[in-house]
Amino acid sequence: MSMRNRWLKLLIIVLTVIGLLYCAREQLERVIVAYGTYHAHVFMPPPREAKESWWHEHYDHVQFYWDLSRLHVEREKRLKLLNPELQPLVQEVRRRQTVGQGMQYSMHIYREIRWRLNFTPDIATTQSRISDLSQSLSEPEEQKLASEQQPSDGSWGRGISVWYLRLYYSVEDGLDAPNVQIKYPLTFLDRINTAEALTAQLNSALYDRFTETGVFNREELDETFSAVARLLFKMKPVPYQFDPKLKDALRTFVEQWQNPVSGCWGQWMVDREGRIWKMDDMAMTFHVVSDLKGQVDHLDLIAKRLLELDRADFPAGIRFNGHYENHLNWDAVKIFRLAWPHLDEPSRRQARAEISRMLNWCLSKSYQPDGSFKVSELDDTVGDAYSYGVYFLREAGYFRREDRFWTDQEFPDATAVRDRIEAKLQSTGLSDPGLRSAYETLEGTRIPTRRPANE
Repeated sequence: MSMRNRWLKLLIIVLTVIGLLYCAREQLERVIVAYGTYHAHVFMPPPREAKESWWHEHYDHVQFYWDLSRLHVEREKRLKLLNPELQPLVQEVRRRQTVGQGMQYSMHIYREIRWRLNFTPDIATTQSRISDLSQSLSEPEEQKLASEQQPSDGSWGRGISVWYLRLYYSVEDGLDAPNVQIKYPLTFLDRINTAEALTAQLNSALYDRFTETGVFNREELDETFSAVARLLFKMKPVPYQFDPKLKDALRTFVEQWQNPVSGCWGQWMVDREGRIWKMDDMAMTFHVVSDLKGQVDHLDLIAKRLLELDRADFPAGIRFNGHYENHLNWDAVKIFRLAWPHLDEPSRRQARAEISRMLNWCLSKSYQPDGSFKVSELDDTVGDAYSYGVYFLREAGYFRREDRFWTDQEFPDATAVRDRIEAKLQSTGLSDPGLRSAYETLEGTRIPTRRPANE
């Protein structure tokens, strides 16, 4: 055989292999995702059944991670399909926010789009909502009305068509906002105002039958729980007659939901055989710990599990695509603060090193010299970028010595950094709830000036 023929044969083989890999690229991606999820060790598998063989048990494990990988792959397809139309609209919303325009109506629509895009397979409805977002940019009157209570059911969240999101933003932007005026009965809360109804609502999100629906319930579970917990345990009273059994029902749900091995909370994924795989989700665990004011069991286990997952990606760990995020850093530091009295010294050393790395990342990668914060992929709005940046710096004690539970280190640039952030926030007009929250949080870190004794 001539040299030319040998090279031609080799080329054909190489091209054939490349062609086969290209045809099987989705399957290869799923293998990589499935292995990565398995290797992260964030799921507690169901107990081994009596008389179940080793082979059958491990086949079921492989099947679960393979099925789970489809959620990731299908999400990436949706992003590739819809982001070219969506992202220019989001960029325009951000631009208008930075020059002081109120864009709350558009933001509400976008919040729903983001949920549908990331967690549901309903492309048609997502596309319809993207069209609504585009239309909202030319509806200034709707932007003004979006911050007001809705007369139909007393909720906030104009522009949102999903109940759990209206519940969350009714708490976040309405009932928990300072100086809120409640004009209409809060009938949107009737849906969960018995112990049975509340438990059923939470369980419908907790048990995720993803192989049947293609839906990942994580955000619905997280934000439904957080909104209810804030209403019942964390906020000022609201003019609504809650069933007196709700607090005990929520406490019972939390106790049954907690993983006693790790102390964490997370999504319960139901596999194709009907068995439950329990996930350790640090972001969700943060909401439980924070919204119940640290009054939960196993705080030491939670903090140690967080340290074990310090390299794992959101939502299980405290990284996002391999890097830090202010949102997740804030979650982690608040858990460390609440757990600190319960931690042994080796765990405290680990936590100190982790917080120090987070702080260095925030000040060198996220915070900008003009006082702004970079808008990230996780928190992809201007309001989120500022609010979570400020929340983290405050929680880590960067601005005030008395808040530094983890270190005696001094931060001589802190006052100048705070002043630059404050000035930048003021320049936006504070039209967005996230921007206002960041500004109010920042103002709360100032040390009050003492008046002279003769005043």
